[in-house]
Amino acid sequence: MGAKKGIRAEQKQRTRAALIASALKMVADGRSFSSLSLREVTRAAGVVPTAFYRHFPTMDALGMAIVEEALPELRTRMRELRQDTSNMEELLAASVNVFFEFVLHHAQEFLFFGREITGGSSILRNTLRLHTVRFSYDLADDLARIGFAAHLNDQERFMVADLLVRAVLTTSQDLLALRKNPEALEILRFRTAQQMRLVVLGMLNWSSKKLAVAS
Repeated sequence: MGAKKGIRAEQKQRTRAALIASALKMVADGRSFSSLSLREVTRAAGVVPTAFYRHFPTMDALGMAIVEEALPELRTRMRELRQDTSNMEELLAASVNVFFEFVLHHAQEFLFFGREITGGSSILRNTLRLHTVRFSYDLADDLARIGFAAHLNDQERFMVADLLVRAVLTTSQDLLALRKNPEALEILRFRTAQQMRLVVLGMLNWSSKKLAVAS
């Protein structure tokens, strides 16, 4: 009895993975996720349409599963990296390297993220934006813990963290477009690290006092 349950659970997991993989492949081939029909996805996955509902109530739920499988893992990796690094220069370089390698390893997912964060379903747009904010809050907390931004208040730390997060996240689509050009990829890697350094230099010299405005 237990063996049969194990086989059924394994088959169910394989079907779920096949549905996700089929949707991602069609998006990678140029389709927008919002244009995909349930029947197209199930046909590509090799299952009947009714099998879809054993895994996802809607297509948006399928999209949410794609988001939740990749981005929390990236958040965990970035937080683990910051636990082990106390030098800002090393942290910036390592953060860019981890992000670039993660995106290259999850190319289809990030093609999906890049398209859905600006179009398609409002549910997916809002979920992706929420994850961006979570990355920023994570980094703001770590900046406070490590001590790099002790002179800033909570709002200012979040502002800096958000700039750093967006400087990295917004490179994902350029990164994917250049992934077969190693030289251009290294230029992008260097430029991204420099953009982050520029934000950090501003942070280190930031004063909460209002800037004087010339009359």
